[in-house]
Amino acid sequence: MSYLEQFARNKRRKEPSTVLTARLPDSLYGDFKERCDELGLSISEAIYLLVEREITADQKAAKETAAYISEHIQNGEEAATNTKPIIKHTAKIKMNTKRFTMKQWKVDGELPCPICSSWTNAKSFSRHAKKHHMTTQTIFTNQEYIEKANEMVEQRKAK
Repeated sequence: MSYLEQFARNKRRKEPSTVLTARLPDSLYGDFKERCDELGLSISEAIYLLVEREITADQKAAKETAAYISEHIQNGEEAATNTKPIIKHTAKIKMNTKRFTMKQWKVDGELPCPICSSWTNAKSFSRHAKKHHMTTQTIFTNQEYIEKANEMVEQRKAK
């Protein structure tokens, strides 16, 4: 007997409800609807039962874990020495996720190339940088090139 068969036409709790919208591939929806029809369940009833099972399974697992730990402490299986409990470090490690951009040098959709003193379309600048055997980031993080690029931007904006 499958999980849903146990609850065929079982009445739900009487309390306010919320509408749930979900997207499924047509094939999966068709198979699920066919299965619900076989069991005499509406799709809403079946989804309700599946969600309820998921929630109660998590609660049951948490209770079982707490009972297991409690039982072992009561049976004296705790370490004989006065040790501190292990506390896992849960703080998230902050990664440097700051993204490199060239917005400060972009003028009219173009970027200055401080190597060859030309202006290139910003969307294809990385391809241009490869001609110099460099990356865009390498060019715009080199202090010498930054100064030259800033000068080119000032000249272009002055026009």
